Amino acid sequence: MLVGVSAVVIGLCALGVSLYETSLMRSEQRAAVVPILELGRSYNSSATEPSRNRLSFIAQNVGIGPARVIDFRVTVDGEFYATWDAAVRRLADADGRIAYAMSTINGRTIPPDKTIEMFKLSDLEYLDAILEDFEHLDFEACYCSVFDECWTTKMTTFGASEPVESCARTAESFTE
Repeated sequence: MLVGVSAVVIGLCALGVSLYETSLMRSEQRAAVVPILELGRSYNSSATEPSRNRLSFIAQNVGIGPARVIDFRVTVDGEFYATWDAAVRRLADADGRIAYAMSTINGRTIPPDKTIEMFKLSDLEYLDAILEDFEHLDFEACYCSVFDECWTTKMTTFGASEPVESCARTAESFTE
């Protein structure tokens, strides 16, 4: 009888250790593919060399796993804008269209160590006006890992991401 009880106790201990090791392995797998998405700007404004002037907005995955961008939003003074054209015209206080180049970020998977230039200003006559009011602009991304763990980050948080339950597109979502 004692041998039988000992076998059951040893079996239960082995099962407990196995379950604990499995949970550790799953945590390691999740940690091995964590994306960290940073949003920012890159600009150069030179009065002596105007040909070197530039302004661009970037998204960079500095994590070790792919970042699936589910939702992206752009605001100026807290008001949502669906396109770069509308947001930049509001920021520069311009009536006409402003020339720019852009790359889509919504719905895109950004691999580790990859930088996406989301916006590049081509019409440099508005550069000073945009830079002058730049603190009114913000953009935010909601992104997930391959294990559907999700975070949001903003340009103004300098890469600090907040965990969220999930990401979804809304009426305020960016369309470009």
